[in-house]
Amino acid sequence: MLLDGALYLARGLAYLNSWGVSLSNGANQFTAGASAVGYLYQARLALLLCIPHVNTGVEVEVSIERFDDVSFQKGTALELLQTKHHIDRVASLSDSSEDLWKTLRVWSVAAKDDPSLPSRARLALITTGSAPVGSAASQLRPAGACAPGANRNPKSANERLTEVAQTSRNKALEPAFAAFLALSEPMRSALLSAVEVLDNQPLITDLDGELEHALRLVAPPGKAASAREMLEGWWWPLVCGALMTSPPTPIAIGLVEAKLDDIREMLRRGSLVADFEHAEPDELEYAGYDGFRFVQQLQVIGLGGSRMRFAKRDFYRAFAQRSKWTREHVVLDDEVEKFEQRLVEEWQPRFEAMCDGHADSAEDEAALKQGGQILYQWVENEARFPFRSLTARFLNVGSYHILANDLRIGWHRDYVTICVGEP
Repeated sequence: MLLDGALYLARGLAYLNSWGVSLSNGANQFTAGASAVGYLYQARLALLLCIPHVNTGVEVEVSIERFDDVSFQKGTALELLQTKHHIDRVASLSDSSEDLWKTLRVWSVAAKDDPSLPSRARLALITTGSAPVGSAASQLRPAGACAPGANRNPKSANERLTEVAQTSRNKALEPAFAAFLALSEPMRSALLSAVEVLDNQPLITDLDGELEHALRLVAPPGKAASAREMLEGWWWPLVCGALMTSPPTPIAIGLVEAKLDDIREMLRRGSLVADFEHAEPDELEYAGYDGFRFVQQLQVIGLGGSRMRFAKRDFYRAFAQRSKWTREHVVLDDEVEKFEQRLVEEWQPRFEAMCDGHADSAEDEAALKQGGQILYQWVENEARFPFRSLTARFLNVGSYHILANDLRIGWHRDYVTICVGEP
């Protein structure tokens, strides 16, 4: 398990593109590389590492790209985490590893500026790469993560790394070697005593399972994936907002606790989660509805403009939500059918009353349109019926549009005659 014990990738990439700021604005002068996957890994990993701090009674803050790639602060105590993600997993943390030395440069400079850092901080290098047997990195693994027959040995690691820094001719790593050697021998020993190397860690795409395992006490049986999706959907905008400041704003673990409480409540037995309540279709989807019968029905009664756009949005949200519930077996087979029957039966007497008021077959078309608009206004503003435990406007209005699209209900007195033969 990581550190003791691809819908959202796409969403994260979209957020990255929307940041519009350099992620090197923070107090840490050694930022991660330009790879979007590396930044996304930091954000997902930070969320995973927040969970063990939840409900501990200790005030903790997490930061991304502030003191380090990811950092946790409890008063003056720090956990500074460097993350190295390699898609092909071939990276090797040899004694001359670029990943290792770039990380040591960051921490050496920090320790030079603040000699108390090694005594009050845990310094963790988290990597998807692997430390070879006998390497300095392998000797810096946590005690419980060492290979059979091997032991954690910061003293030996210091000797090996000092020799590399003194003898290597790697020009690209000269600044890292210089930063490490600028520390006194006792300070180098203290620094490496605070360092832990956690290699062979999960890829970014494997974090789904890690998060779901960590959330197993929050979600009811079978709903861990839903809990993860809800938590990550909330987390990405929060991280982006934090990164928009300079230096990046820390995030209180208390916020994660509060969100997990909300998720626990929403996922309790019998509850339904409205994932699409605020979803927004793109412009192509808006335009694609123009040939649908529910749109034609609204056009027949003279509806247009913003109200037509709202109707398309409600149709999209209700259709997407109901499809997700059905696909994930969240609702029983007959629940949607019973809900729709309720909607139809609430519409029927109101529609018949409207028809009785316009019984003359030669009725003026303007009056028929007005009657249809009054009926539709009832759906827009008043028709709110529960679907199990959930009463939501978008679900009621959107479901009425789904029924109108199938011509099971309508707004104009003659809606069936007018719409027959249309798609």
